Amino acid sequence: MVVIQWTEAMSVGVPAVDHDHKVLIGLINGLGEATRGDHDVTQVIAGALATLIAYTQYHFEREEKMMEACDYPDLETHREEHNALTAEVMALKERFLSGEHDLTVEGMLVFLTGWLNHHILLQDMEYRSYAEGNPAAEAAAVAYGDFDYASIETAQG
Repeated sequence: MVVIQWTEAMSVGVPAVDHDHKVLIGLINGLGEATRGDHDVTQVIAGALATLIAYTQYHFEREEKMMEACDYPDLETHREEHNALTAEVMALKERFLSGEHDLTVEGMLVFLTGWLNHHILLQDMEYRSYAEGNPAAEAAAVAYGDFDYASIETAQG
């Protein structure tokens, strides 16, 4: 079951960063698939959280370095948003590890689609005109390589 499909309208104009955003869409779609059928919810949430934590650290660092390279004037505001999202992810992890059972796959889907809709499709689009076609931004983004979603997924599965 595909929940969200990537379109070029989601592109921030930097292929490496777009790749990262596609990883988040893949995570959302994987969680959507997990709502169908007979899946171990605890394992699904544990895997999603592991991926999300690794993704958050990797992607936000790449994006901030790229914004520095293209002299994006609202970098500090964007960094604050990243810090808030990271804190939310870590709070989800703590809830999960403490055994609170109110963390659901559906709740994770709501959180992640909200992240996609607000942070990526609105806030990230604000730096597009600074980063797209900017060689320094491209070089900074490419320097991080690709996020290895498959290895985390395999380790969790």
